[in-house]
Amino acid sequence: MSFKDWLSWDEAYRQEGERRRDTKFDDLCTYGIQPLDDSLLAIAKNELVVIGADSGVGKSTLILDMARHNAKKGKKVALFYLEGGHIEAIQRMKWRDICEMYFKEKRMHEYVEIDFRKWIMNIGDQSRLNELEVRIYSEQKDTYKNNLFFYPITEGFKINELLESLLGFHSLKPSSGPFDKEGAYDLDLIIIDHLQYFSLDKADNEIVEITKIIREVKKITDHYNIPVILVSHLRKKGKDRGLPDQEDFYGSSNIPKISTTAITIASDTKDDNLSTNIFPTFFRVVKSRSGIRPNYAMRCNFDLTRRCYEDKYNIHKLDGLGNVIDKPLEEIDKPSWAKK
Repeated sequence: MSFKDWLSWDEAYRQEGERRRDTKFDDLCTYGIQPLDDSLLAIAKNELVVIGADSGVGKSTLILDMARHNAKKGKKVALFYLEGGHIEAIQRMKWRDICEMYFKEKRMHEYVEIDFRKWIMNIGDQSRLNELEVRIYSEQKDTYKNNLFFYPITEGFKINELLESLLGFHSLKPSSGPFDKEGAYDLDLIIIDHLQYFSLDKADNEIVEITKIIREVKKITDHYNIPVILVSHLRKKGKDRGLPDQEDFYGSSNIPKISTTAITIASDTKDDNLSTNIFPTFFRVVKSRSGIRPNYAMRCNFDLTRRCYEDKYNIHKLDGLGNVIDKPLEEIDKPSWAKK
């Protein structure tokens, strides 16, 4: 870089102000999960969000709900559901819509068995659920068909294939502001589930290859102002591990380092209630540029019957080992963003 490439203080000061004032909150994607939207507000256009969780915690359900939430807001979302494929993804999202419509309209004395397992296997009387499925398609097709896109995954999926697939969204529309790139991709959000499903190059070791992938994904956010949500597995859980932090991402410590925001989720198994299908979940923001402290966690119930997270949540402090202090914070002790 030569001296002429440097920016003076006043030029950098001016550029920052122009970029910030050009940002419109309604143009941004959000999480659709109350504790994350309260603490992080939204997903910036150049943000790489990494979400880490152990197997079976619900990370796939979480990101499918984020895709659905933003598509219904009118955002254009590209979904790479690498592990389960597009059929499983649309199946789970369809079930979420069916559950939402059923409980919203539930008739007095009506009983319908809301059982995902039996629904996907077509067991029993499915007439009421089939009726809801037809209505959902009729009422929401115009929203979903223009805003939610699934990439059909093939075996041996590599980072180059992801980058090439995005060319289908390449747009030559004129830029809408000083910080939009002319000819950029016509997308508002990219979601990838999950990092460890990429096929690795045998010429490199796993850590080097994962680092390459995460850097290539970060280039998308930097060069095209499109946010990316990337899911990652965590390392095998040790008996003394508290809530997972940056060091627990599987494969490389560069995963949270390169990301803009890193979030971990963990089940609160001691308070699972199988009789009511309520499963408490901890959300921990382990890295952010907005000042959210990693020594706090937000505990939010997941309602398996309705397939959604509740809006109400508690905030817990963590000790030095990441263990949850049982008693939630009182209202007066909560951070300002969480106060009623």
